[in-house]
Amino acid sequence: MTHASASADSGDLAAIRHRTAMVDGLSIFYREAGDRRNPTLVLLHGFPSSSVMFRDLIPPLADRAHLIAPDYPGFGRSDAPAPATFRYTFTGVSGPRRRPGA
Repeated sequence: MTHASASADSGDLAAIRHRTAMVDGLSIFYREAGDRRNPTLVLLHGFPSSSVMFRDLIPPLADRAHLIAPDYPGFGRSDAPAPATFRYTFTGVSGPRRRPGA
């Protein structure tokens, strides 16, 4: 798995960094903030939504936690594979389970 920054790291831990990670052949978009030395809190969006729902929640929590808010496959800015090649079920959408950046 690889990741690339979609925006440069400013050094401000409260700043939301937009990144992508290749997971099981899909580009998974995620928002990240906070110090990686703090406990990690993964913010999972509901249906139909995306990680943008956490844009106002992330900055006030970033001083206490390392936050990751991914977009599920087919949602937000993550890859949206054709239904013929990807199972859009709970198991299919939650299948890529590797932590971005790990």
